[in-house]
Amino acid sequence: MTEATHWSRFLRHRVHRRRALAGGAALIAGAAIYAACDGGGDDAGPIASSPSPGPRRGGSLRTATSVRFTSGLDPQTEHGAGLTIFPRLYGYLLHVDPRDDTLILDHAESVEQPDETTYIFKLRGDVRFHDIEPVSGRAVQARDVVASIRRHQRNPLVTEKPWHDEILDTAEATDDRTVRITTKRPYVWSLHHIGDVNAGAIIPADLIEPLQDITARAAGSGPFVLEAYDGRAARIRRNDAYYAGAPFLDAMEWRIFDDDAARLDAFARREADVTPNRNRDEAESLTDEHGDDVTTARTPSLATVALGLRIDAPPFNDERVREALDLALDRTTILHDLLSGDGQPAGPVNPNLAGGYWALPRRDLERAAGISLTVEGRRSRARRLLGLAGAEEAAFALQVADVPALRDLAGVVASHLRAIGLSVTVEAQQELVWYTNFHRGKFQASLASFPPYESPDIPLRLLHARGAHTGVNPFGYADAETDALIEETWRETDRERRRGGVLAVQRRAIEARPAIYLVTGAGYSTAWSYVRDRAAELPGSLPQYHYRQWLDE
Repeated sequence: MTEATHWSRFLRHRVHRRRALAGGAALIAGAAIYAACDGGGDDAGPIASSPSPGPRRGGSLRTATSVRFTSGLDPQTEHGAGLTIFPRLYGYLLHVDPRDDTLILDHAESVEQPDETTYIFKLRGDVRFHDIEPVSGRAVQARDVVASIRRHQRNPLVTEKPWHDEILDTAEATDDRTVRITTKRPYVWSLHHIGDVNAGAIIPADLIEPLQDITARAAGSGPFVLEAYDGRAARIRRNDAYYAGAPFLDAMEWRIFDDDAARLDAFARREADVTPNRNRDEAESLTDEHGDDVTTARTPSLATVALGLRIDAPPFNDERVREALDLALDRTTILHDLLSGDGQPAGPVNPNLAGGYWALPRRDLERAAGISLTVEGRRSRARRLLGLAGAEEAAFALQVADVPALRDLAGVVASHLRAIGLSVTVEAQQELVWYTNFHRGKFQASLASFPPYESPDIPLRLLHARGAHTGVNPFGYADAETDALIEETWRETDRERRRGGVLAVQRRAIEARPAIYLVTGAGYSTAWSYVRDRAAELPGSLPQYHYRQWLDE
């Protein structure tokens, strides 16, 4: 069997047209352990779940949220409220289903992989941009895809782009409907990056060459057209010319509130149809108050929180100190006090990803954290380890992004560590400052909120000596065997063998403890019962492409 045949068969095994998906949504709100849901797919094209019987056309679906925009509607840089908006304005070549890594084709009619470093995409011939300036309804072309890839690669505001910086070799339009992408070396996660919710959005070349600001405008090819945006609210309207069938809704609206009380008041007055919940307790209180008039959706989070340590400097260069910290942290208390008991311990790869396929078994995580012992038993052992390391009264700062939920978690973590005699100062930092310091390794200890990664790629890269995207490991962790295992996963096309490598890396990580992984949770959203087909259990970014909701009123 030739190499070309092998790689073509590998790819074909993974490709699906838009499959029937029962779904939901997750938008990580600030702390990443809270999610906002709104919600799924069928036939060729982007995801659109099969509607319930008797869908009606018309109405505006209004969402009340306290999640803010981070950079407006620019799909390459937005990580806040806009994550639920711009994927409905822009088109994509494809999406990768995080549950099983199969491909869901959108604007791509077909994808071929003739060899291990080449991907050829043929665009559909019936996809057009919105009928607004400067594109005026013209066909989506290969040059738009190429220009979008180059924009992301060169975008100075995009800091996490390892595939574009290290793996991508060329992207070219060989004709109006054909895109050819080559990589510098075999990399099995390439399609995840090509279809990423941020990196994969197809922006018209007209807005890129010359470069234009798209934080408050959009000329995409998705099922909705931008009608209004002012940084505090947004409204999108139905694209009647959408190639896969127009949405049922006339429009979707988002309004941002300064606090949860104002958001909940707006929902109670029915000025909003849907609201993301801060946690399970809030969702349950709304159900208690409104009964059958509301429905609540739960989505397991793909985000994880962890305590990152600089293990190349005192006191954390002693493995006994790192083990002591791991033993001191009581995940059960964290889950109970901050997540209403609704979550689970997490390792380097989130246990909710692909139904736990890529994640370490819970017993492995519990064994590393000494869960079989009582809390006091673990902390007594932790004190002994600190004494052996001569670090009984070690002092350090714990950096954390200045986000309420993360500050709360940092306070709990600090209290657990003080219980074994450590002197811990919590240092809240503006989010961008925290992010920069973390990825450059400028900290002693840092409470990290990892975003909802949809493959093991970036979580494992964070354990590589070169880190995820800065060329340095944020934890000062460098282990040749770990690096070799990670690099082997980049080339391994057999999913089960690749899983073995992913698990091996994680087992080394929970023993070395460059980061002490804590917990992952779930997101909730509540809607009035007349909101139908919310598709509220799809994982990761899949719900952001859902557009077949309807209002039964």
